[in-house]
Amino acid sequence: MAEPQEYLIHHIQEALATDPRARELGVDVQVAGDRVVLTGTAATADQRAAIGEVVRELADGYKVVDEMTVLSAEEDGTVEELT
Repeated sequence: MAEPQEYLIHHIQEALATDPRARELGVDVQVAGDRVVLTGTAATADQRAAIGEVVRELADGYKVVDEMTVLSAEEDGTVEELT
């Protein structure tokens, strides 16, 4: 937790935009004490998990709190195709 909060937030947002696992610009990242809080929307549950993974790698020493929502429900493993 040595780096300033603003730098950490910028570093996380840059990684989320460029890391092939996440590729997401719409994640709001906030630092509150020893927590990094993620809000926003992910396209799929897999993308949400990947975003959390990327952030945990960068936020060493912080607890990552994922409050993101997922656009598509994939509980049954099927994908709805729109025609």
